[in-house]
Amino acid sequence: MSKSVCLLVALTAALAGPGMADVLYSSMPSPVPPNVPSLGYEATSTAEFGQGIQLAGGSAATLTSADVLMSNWALESTYETLGTSAGFYVPLTLNLYNVGAGNTVGSLFDSVTTNAFIQWRPEASAGCGTGYLGGDGTCYNGLAQVVTFDLSGVSAPGQFIYGLAFNTTDYGANPTHVAGPYDSLNFGLMGDGSTSVTPSTGSDLMANSAYWNTSYGPFYGDGGAGGVGTFRLDANDWTGYDPAVTFNGSSVPEPGDFGMLAALLAFGALSAKWRRRQSVTQ
Repeated sequence: MSKSVCLLVALTAALAGPGMADVLYSSMPSPVPPNVPSLGYEATSTAEFGQGIQLAGGSAATLTSADVLMSNWALESTYETLGTSAGFYVPLTLNLYNVGAGNTVGSLFDSVTTNAFIQWRPEASAGCGTGYLGGDGTCYNGLAQVVTFDLSGVSAPGQFIYGLAFNTTDYGANPTHVAGPYDSLNFGLMGDGSTSVTPSTGSDLMANSAYWNTSYGPFYGDGGAGGVGTFRLDANDWTGYDPAVTFNGSSVPEPGDFGMLAALLAFGALSAKWRRRQSVTQ
């Protein structure tokens, strides 16, 4: 293979490389431990919780899926007549918003609901009080588990805000008014609250912040001054924690990249034509 062809292949592969990336953003702990700190929706009067993010590379993308880490504290023994011996189903909705001025929540550009299967946490273990003994020898009150959302074909900007919403007995878009295991279902968080945390891939729009819709004003960092019961930025109030999610997909090449690729292909064609001419005349 000639040097020109090698150069063409190498540059084309380098150009295509970003579009082949699987993980565009991740704040998911790896590996996922038996349980993690978490935000309880019923316990904190929450209807929606999430984060503002920038995808790796900062360019628009075609998403394929999203993984959200949940922590379930509900026991089968508490809800014998619900679900199965393995777990229960609950509708979870992942909303995707554009970023507005000043990192406010902009227009909704996609929303996906999945009927998620949630595993029961193990029953209490001796020596753990109301908790259970994990495989690592530590007592836990909840069971961490990943819920996957199918986002096939969703086009997303390089920066956007996501929010996870679901209904509990008293909160959500449509409270059930019936006690259920969803009252003990929490959004899992990365971090332990001691030091600032950052995503392993991509970045947050604002460090140590989150986006939250709670109807109890004092839970917000500003005491509710910026509004209550609306999905909005809760700035500088989440040091040491980050909602645990992963967004998968492929980056969309910038317009200039297509021009570069076209130039490379044209260069390759001319190079091949020159080599053919040389083989005839020599």
